[in-house]
Amino acid sequence: MSNPGPISYARKVSQVDYALSQNKISGVMLVCFENDRPLQGSLAALDWRFNGHFTQLQKKQILTGSEGEVLFAPLRWNQQVFQFLILGGGFLNSEIERPLRSRNLFELGLQKLDELKLTRMGASRRDWNISEDHSGAVERGLWIVN
Repeated sequence: MSNPGPISYARKVSQVDYALSQNKISGVMLVCFENDRPLQGSLAALDWRFNGHFTQLQKKQILTGSEGEVLFAPLRWNQQVFQFLILGGGFLNSEIERPLRSRNLFELGLQKLDELKLTRMGASRRDWNISEDHSGAVERGLWIVN
């Protein structure tokens, strides 16, 4: 795949799994809550796509969703390696309404992407409540996935 050049706008892809399957992104920055049972949002969709991999991480208590948790989970699938950075959001007070994500948690995720030198990563607009004019993420090469 050729180098897309400098990023000056948010790239939009219809779904996280589609973006991964079409090699638009190599991985995803996700959020998980302590009481996400079953998993929710993009993490749930990816769990289904990867045959319950993230549910198994939960069962083994490798993924807890506790506040401040940072889990880097590379996964080999169909001769490709996908990279997942999962951030713990703490306890979710309402199962009906997903809260707006903490700006600090999102910034922590961006910092970890930089530290790990992860490129071609995506983040779900819905999971992270990312606005069109979100600064910082796009400039760092993060794809905004609808």
